[in-house]
Amino acid sequence: MQLFIKVLFLIVFIPVVTKAQTIKTRVVRGMVVDARTQEPIPYANIGILDTEIGTLSNEDGSFSIKIPIEYQVKNLLFSSVGYKRKSIPLLTISKSSSMQVPLSELVTELDEIIVTSEKIKKRKAVFGNGKSLLLSGIANYDTLYAGSAIALLIDKSQYPSLTYIQSASLYIASNKMPSFKVRMRILSVDSSNGQKPGRDLLNEQIIEQSTIKKGWLKFPIDNVYEIEQEAFYLTFEWILNKEDRKHIDHTIREYMILNPDRIRYDTTIIDGKEIVSETIPTAVAGTYFGTTKSKKDIATLVSYSRSHSFGKWERLAKPLSAKIEMTNYPPDHTSANSDVISAGNSTQEYPVTDRINLWVEDFKEEQNIPGLQLAVMKHDSLVYSNAVGYLDKTNKIETNSSTQFRIASVSKTLTSAGLMNLVSQGKVDLDRSVQYYVPSFPQKKHPITVRQLLSHLGGIRDYYGISWEEELFIQEHYENSTEAVSVFSIDTLVVKPGTQFVYSSFGYILLGAVIESASKQPYLEYMNEEIWKPLNMNSTYGDIADSTMAHKSKFYFFSEEEATPYDLSYSYPSGGLISTSNDLVKFGSSMLADGLLDDSLRNQVFKTQYTSTGKPTGYGLGWYVGEDFNGTKVWYHAGELPSSGSMILIYPEHELVIALLANSPIISDKEDGFSTEIQRLSEIIYNHNGW
Repeated sequence: MQLFIKVLFLIVFIPVVTKAQTIKTRVVRGMVVDARTQEPIPYANIGILDTEIGTLSNEDGSFSIKIPIEYQVKNLLFSSVGYKRKSIPLLTISKSSSMQVPLSELVTELDEIIVTSEKIKKRKAVFGNGKSLLLSGIANYDTLYAGSAIALLIDKSQYPSLTYIQSASLYIASNKMPSFKVRMRILSVDSSNGQKPGRDLLNEQIIEQSTIKKGWLKFPIDNVYEIEQEAFYLTFEWILNKEDRKHIDHTIREYMILNPDRIRYDTTIIDGKEIVSETIPTAVAGTYFGTTKSKKDIATLVSYSRSHSFGKWERLAKPLSAKIEMTNYPPDHTSANSDVISAGNSTQEYPVTDRINLWVEDFKEEQNIPGLQLAVMKHDSLVYSNAVGYLDKTNKIETNSSTQFRIASVSKTLTSAGLMNLVSQGKVDLDRSVQYYVPSFPQKKHPITVRQLLSHLGGIRDYYGISWEEELFIQEHYENSTEAVSVFSIDTLVVKPGTQFVYSSFGYILLGAVIESASKQPYLEYMNEEIWKPLNMNSTYGDIADSTMAHKSKFYFFSEEEATPYDLSYSYPSGGLISTSNDLVKFGSSMLADGLLDDSLRNQVFKTQYTSTGKPTGYGLGWYVGEDFNGTKVWYHAGELPSSGSMILIYPEHELVIALLANSPIISDKEDGFSTEIQRLSEIIYNHNGW
């Protein structure tokens, strides 16, 4: 349950081509350049209209494209943002030499205008699909070609005065690349082609490069862009070079070789021939744009996709998750966010509590969170505790410090503490086989130790992402963790234990069974007696289905819809607990002292583990361990469910603990949840010397 993306249904299609299906081709190579300056034009679109033949020029303007013989009578199109389109008959292109394709800039002549000054009331609105993150992924088509794109129709006809672009963002559902590039384009609505995406309305390149694994990708709006049209397509285009495409293709094929049991085969008869496709039920390569499963958005929003630069635009069943802010005034690029406010002719720094409060309000608004809790403990003293928003939106019931939230995968840190407590009592040996404690768990091809489970080196799978109903929204009730192991017990290992860090919530359910075996108590009973009561964590327990807990929050999808009810009894050790931020900072503070664990055990918990090849994982025994962007040591864990988000951070050098809980997902740009926004909050707190 670490990250919401792990339950998404992401599919990559790879066609299997037989010798009988091999098509004769010719290769066209060349360089796309600016007609005036002769400078190379990077990422120019190249292809044959409404076919599957297309690509992009490389960063140096060079290109290479395979053309099937059957298309030799067609025209090869060239275009780029800010340039006129050029069409060249393929029959006129030499088959032996490299060609140079000059493109002419688009020049817009402006009419003479008279500038007058008039005070207007500033207005703004956000359009698109920025709230409905019931996500699924879009298959990346760029294993062989490039220039595929997805477009979201923006209709601002009710706000005709909002013509200036202030900001634009695209939701990245999953990124499996070291880094990636995306180009943002604003396309017209083509009335002559069924209201599909048409020509560029902006004549400048807007390209963003990023390494984020998941989250909102913001595009820099550095100039003044005015869109007079009342409807347009907000479009995002994958930018891949040759090496990127090779990497995607190699990674997918390697996965298929190593995991033949996970590949699904479908056969389709086309013109009497059998076409076989292979389906991988997970995201293994490429960058996936987010879409929504929200019924409301599917009914009201329109999206199209194309498979390459000049491919045919096809209607998508689910709209793209993207948003754009429009205003009736141009953006002010001279102002910047600051932590100071004006006071007469001088400046004055915000008090630290005010700065934290501002961060909380901004974070709540940016993440679209109904209710949120934040607590800070320093030197074993609670120095900040705040709750904002609603625990029940419908009835307008506000959150407070007693409101209980689902803590998702932060539950793993508590399970780790409970297990290490049994280690301190001599009841568990971390290096024993897990079957020693849970004999009902079937023997696997390779042995698995308790330590490997704690450090996600056990080789046990995580969520396949087949469907929420099958993988996460389980309605069956389990009396204990030992019984819940049946959810995954018969599955094969995904890797040999010790060889690879594979985050596994199921592995922690098995650890719950180890706790039950060693303690002779059900997981919740043991944790309550041995961990929560001694630490006065009186608001921490398992999330009991259909319960009437007085302080329990309701939970919401990012779409603002109330979450689907389901039974978390199978997942208590891995992500099914509820708590408060005040309880969690008590727990975090106990990990800094000798009360819960002695120095020897604490050092094991917060020491990175290593694979069998000596590669550090950045994860200890139940905690991520590392440094933040300032190089400050931090131990942390994030949790995310479709209906809740959580974060706990310990800064040992500052004796500082921070806990953040929300009743809807906290969307992060990092696989481990330790986002830049969270790190900025930490920086505000540990740089303050008054506590």
